[in-house]
Amino acid sequence: MIKIKLLFFLGFILLLSAGCSSRKEETSSAKCRTAPLENNISACPDNNTSPHSKTLEHTMILKGINEATHDALVETDRFIFNDVKAPVLLVNFFSTWCPTCRGEIPYFEDLQKKYKNELFIAGILVNDDANTTELKTFADTYHAHYFISNDPKNRYVTAKVRAALNLDENFTLPLTVLYRYGKYYTHYEGAVPVEMIDHDIRTALGLKE
Repeated sequence: MIKIKLLFFLGFILLLSAGCSSRKEETSSAKCRTAPLENNISACPDNNTSPHSKTLEHTMILKGINEATHDALVETDRFIFNDVKAPVLLVNFFSTWCPTCRGEIPYFEDLQKKYKNELFIAGILVNDDANTTELKTFADTYHAHYFISNDPKNRYVTAKVRAALNLDENFTLPLTVLYRYGKYYTHYEGAVPVEMIDHDIRTALGLKE
């Protein structure tokens, strides 16, 4: 199913050049850019912090659109859902108004089905005022049947990840970050072929091609 969809996805990428404009009304631009986030987040990794230690400041409950909640720890190069056992976490920062975000989302559901208990996918809504009802419709339309957070704390989470990756405040959407056992593994700015993400997931899991 992934290979069949890939043909349509690659054509979609060629048309949109892997990104979107920073403002919702600027749909003619080829890049999705976020609005500025917090400026006071340090981008320097804390190498003295244990990967499994918790600090109250960075531990939070993120609420999803289907009443699901997850206890999240976000610090420098770490992103951990304390109640999730999957070894690989895929965090996708997206907006409903971003065409390349919409084009990429169905492939995440395919990956979630393919890797089942080995992969957990979290969609983090950014720079978007879509309400919960609209997001549920969006998720059904684009087959985003995984955890999607529209929690107000998404802004803080996004700022922490952006700073840790040394990205511009107006970074390109979609932004997808892979974590292995909670530690940063790799990331992708803009839309990329699903086979690239698939390969990196398999490598992170230690699976042979």
